[in-house]
Amino acid sequence: MKKELVTFWLLLIATIANSATYIVTSTDDSDPNTLRYALQMCMASTGPHTINFNIPITDANYNSSTGVWIISPSSDLPMIMQSGVTIDGTTQTASAGDTNPYGPEIVIDGNNQRDYGFRFMNASNAILKGLNIRNFTKGAQFYGSSNSSVTGCYVGTDEKGEQVIGNDIGLEFISGSNNCTIGGTTPSDRNIISGNLHIGIRLLDVEYCTVKGCIIGLNREGNAPLPNYDGMSMEGAVRYCTIGGITPEERNIISGNTDYGLPLFGAGATQNVIIGNYIGTDITGTQPIGNTYGVLFDDGSFSNRVGGDTDAERNIISGNVGYGVFFYNNGTNNNILKNNYIGTDYTGRNAVANTAGIIIDGISYKNIMDGNIISGNEQVGIGINITASDSNVIVRNYIGVDVDGNPLPNGLDGIRISQGPQKTIIGGSPEEANIIAYNGGCGVYITNDNCIQNLISCNSFHDNGGLAIDLFEPGVNPNDDLDVDSGANNKLNFPQINSIVYNEGTINLNGNLDVMRPERYIVEIYKAAPDPSGHGEGLQYLCMVSPCVRGAWSASITECSPTDLITTLTIDPENNTSEFSETYSIDGPVSTPEAFSDEISIYPNPSNGSFEIIVPNEQPTLVEIFDNTGRRMKITRIQGKASFNISEYQAGTYIVRINGENKIIVKE
Repeated sequence: MKKELVTFWLLLIATIANSATYIVTSTDDSDPNTLRYALQMCMASTGPHTINFNIPITDANYNSSTGVWIISPSSDLPMIMQSGVTIDGTTQTASAGDTNPYGPEIVIDGNNQRDYGFRFMNASNAILKGLNIRNFTKGAQFYGSSNSSVTGCYVGTDEKGEQVIGNDIGLEFISGSNNCTIGGTTPSDRNIISGNLHIGIRLLDVEYCTVKGCIIGLNREGNAPLPNYDGMSMEGAVRYCTIGGITPEERNIISGNTDYGLPLFGAGATQNVIIGNYIGTDITGTQPIGNTYGVLFDDGSFSNRVGGDTDAERNIISGNVGYGVFFYNNGTNNNILKNNYIGTDYTGRNAVANTAGIIIDGISYKNIMDGNIISGNEQVGIGINITASDSNVIVRNYIGVDVDGNPLPNGLDGIRISQGPQKTIIGGSPEEANIIAYNGGCGVYITNDNCIQNLISCNSFHDNGGLAIDLFEPGVNPNDDLDVDSGANNKLNFPQINSIVYNEGTINLNGNLDVMRPERYIVEIYKAAPDPSGHGEGLQYLCMVSPCVRGAWSASITECSPTDLITTLTIDPENNTSEFSETYSIDGPVSTPEAFSDEISIYPNPSNGSFEIIVPNEQPTLVEIFDNTGRRMKITRIQGKASFNISEYQAGTYIVRINGENKIIVKE
């Protein structure tokens, strides 16, 4: 019994010896009481170990004006290769008081001469707390160090979180540093990760990491920029990570960064969730402090989700000086953008404009935009560009209106499809319909002849500055016999309404569709909002019918009153969708505005780029200028007379569209 008892106590003593707490009492770099010595001791035996701080105010590197102790390593600090090491700067506050009420008391400063502030190599369960880490190539790197965390740190700023003192990369979690947490849900857990020259936070080849409650790219108060170049970068095989959360305390503010706020790079970047964040605004979600681009999906990233089914998962992606959301490069696909506010404040009622809301480009395909408010942006709400950027889905969005359906226009088109995308789905059923209204340009503008098979179905259009649906060339395209021409959405003929009869609560319509094999097509019928072109904007989808083999079609509708206006469109078997037909009432075609073609003056024509347009109209008149590819160069409203200048553009022929009527001007 006695021998067994002695053995037990020997084992207990060995365990205690391998788990120690080291107290740093000096900012020096070589004494036994220093951070360097404590790290060396951690390496000498297995952990877990804790490094605490209790440095007196008599220390030579205490700054009494800022209330901080500055540790400046003369060489890189020892690499941490043991699990369970905690470095806790908050213990200095507990020991000496809150001498810096604006942030951490312990500053680790590399003086731009050291590579790493802290480096954890295969050291799981590491904890960094309450430190100001600055002026290193990498503020802290976690390599293969799972279940680690960083909380309450200022990384790349001064000790107050007010000035830039950047690292090259602030925090880096790479190569299997899985299940790590950056930030938390209390003010003391919040990291300020700003001012870094390259990336604030880098996640590379990691899984199940969480970033929450952090400010990335702004000052401590979240009201002024302290830019990283990129706020937070998710690269390589980065999977199953969560950025943000469903409570305000978990929200990250990712704003003010020089280039991207939150890019996801690479074909291994998948199944990540970005929820509840403010990306491009201040901490209140009301003022713009933009990144250049808010969220980027790039280089094949796929099946990531931004937003979600609930309001709590909504991101505010607004105020960015480029695009709010950017889908880019070959293979980027199947990402979901759901229930976000893109171009508004957190209420969804006031504009906080991105330059463009969403851009899809560079052969990015099958991405889904569902249930977002995409309004208040300076240019287009959604732009889809380049051949093979195909099969993207746009459903249940508010585009040009606020959360209550009130005007909050995008400056140009609600949706623009250009340079070759095909098979876009815009709406598709009454349950999937978008509201596309009040935009400065068209509702949907398809700008090039090779953009085909784009479905535009069941949506609600009204009060857009241009046509609800405009297929290049700009303005209403007249029908041709048997629809044998080609072009944007094959320049599909719209249906002709022949008559409307109202009888005892029912409107009876009949018309015809002039295409080959019309029985394979469908005609969608809408209540119309009037348009200056005389071709209505489809305000409310009513029903669909199929023409007979001769092209005749008819419908009986009980949801209308005798004062309602009616318009129609055509969809072919390949989902090409036409422009809207003429607007009809029970009295026949709704007259177009009084023609004033002969009285419109464009002078001089040809010109050197400067010219005047005179319109004999007492009301503001929409003027749009397009190049010969259909790209809109300018859009404005004039009253009477206005001067224009296109001298910065190449010589050639330009189309001037005035209230839907096309004119030609030649720039010499």
